[in-house]
Amino acid sequence: MKKLLVALLMITALAACVQTPVPVLPAATPSSTATPATPSAPATGTYTPNINSFEALPSTIQAGEKSILRWEVINATSVSINQDIGPIPLKGNWLVEPTKTTTYTLSATNKYGTATMTAQVIVQGTIAAATVESYHLPVVKVLEVKPANIVQGESAKLTWEVENSFDVAISPGLSIIPNKGTKEVNPVFTTTYKLTANNSNGTLIAATTLTVSGASTAEAPVIQYFIATPYVIKKGEPSTLSWKSSEGSSASIDKNVGIVDGSGAVQVSPTQTTTYLLTVTNPRGAQFQSVTVNVR
Repeated sequence: MKKLLVALLMITALAACVQTPVPVLPAATPSSTATPATPSAPATGTYTPNINSFEALPSTIQAGEKSILRWEVINATSVSINQDIGPIPLKGNWLVEPTKTTTYTLSATNKYGTATMTAQVIVQGTIAAATVESYHLPVVKVLEVKPANIVQGESAKLTWEVENSFDVAISPGLSIIPNKGTKEVNPVFTTTYKLTANNSNGTLIAATTLTVSGASTAEAPVIQYFIATPYVIKKGEPSTLSWKSSEGSSASIDKNVGIVDGSGAVQVSPTQTTTYLLTVTNPRGAQFQSVTVNVR
């Protein structure tokens, strides 16, 4: 009996020492993590209109003559030109006959914006460049010859008026002259009078032509056109000078361009607004025409 009691006590003590194992629960499966939303692809690029070209040919005319505006535009929903021309197609030509030096502005628009470009037609005998005031260059208010057509042996009156210039000359025949004046001229053949005005900001050149009937005009030099494309550039960009002349024995362009063929093209890259003068000569005389490349 005593042995049985001892055995029961030992079993009870052992039972108290044994800990009930804590059940091991399986690791919780993490809930699936949401994949971050892929940002929507950026919208395709937005493109404002692109004006490939806008020019006037020729860019210098006599009063009563015509010039052709030529342009090409892409990526535009509407295109127009001011000076009462109005809506135009993306590509085309328009005949103009301005009575004075005129700047035409082409505007191309789509839903992303508007692009503009200008082309200028210089009418000889008026202000040579409408934008000269913005560059503080000399201003030619008047340069004209009246009558513009004479018979060989007759005379005409050359009139000029220049502002903002300390040095004015007209060739042929008038080397140093006041800023305002008149002069009787009687050339024996058709002659272009070139006025050069200087100040500390640069040089401006204007020209007017006196046509002489009865003269051997076929032998006098003729400049059909002298243009810059484009005529407004950023510093470091190129512009192409193009010209066509006839009846000349020699031709040259100033500003270090030098001797050139009677007709041709040359690329220039001025670092500042520059006026280039084309001179065509033969034994009968000389003809001049200028064009300005504006650097913005």
